[in-house]
Amino acid sequence: MENIDAFIQDEIYCERLLISTNADSRDLAGNIRAARAILNSFPDVYIVINAHYLELRHKNPEYIIDGRLGDRKGIMSEKGVTAGFKSAKKQGCKIVVIDLDEHLLQVRPFELSKYIARRKADFISGMVEACYIVFNGNAVVVNAQEQTRREIESFINELKP
Repeated sequence: MENIDAFIQDEIYCERLLISTNADSRDLAGNIRAARAILNSFPDVYIVINAHYLELRHKNPEYIIDGRLGDRKGIMSEKGVTAGFKSAKKQGCKIVVIDLDEHLLQVRPFELSKYIARRKADFISGMVEACYIVFNGNAVVVNAQEQTRREIESFINELKP
């Protein structure tokens, strides 16, 4: 028997955000919220929210962002960046979505940029190609291979209300 996954279009972003009818219902609201923040900030991006399944005791990546696997990490503090990147790499993700809206009430650009800059080796090796940071319904994208910690901090500052 073939398992064909069906998708529905998002009511706001239509074909730019496709949602699997088998997506993880526990994470769906957060995944849609973060995806919409990215789409709101980047008009040329397309996102698919994947079907939910467990593979080798790891959750599969939640997103396909412009054809690359990505996962949303709802971190509890800036220190969560490290675990988020490690987990995303284990899942085979090329894109890490740091979702500050899930648990944090404020963004601390200096602290956050420090932890992202420490992941520079992940970008240089090609294991990670991009990191979206979602806060307050908007998003920025950073790459520690191409940007200094201060440049990353400057991008994150754009998310402040």
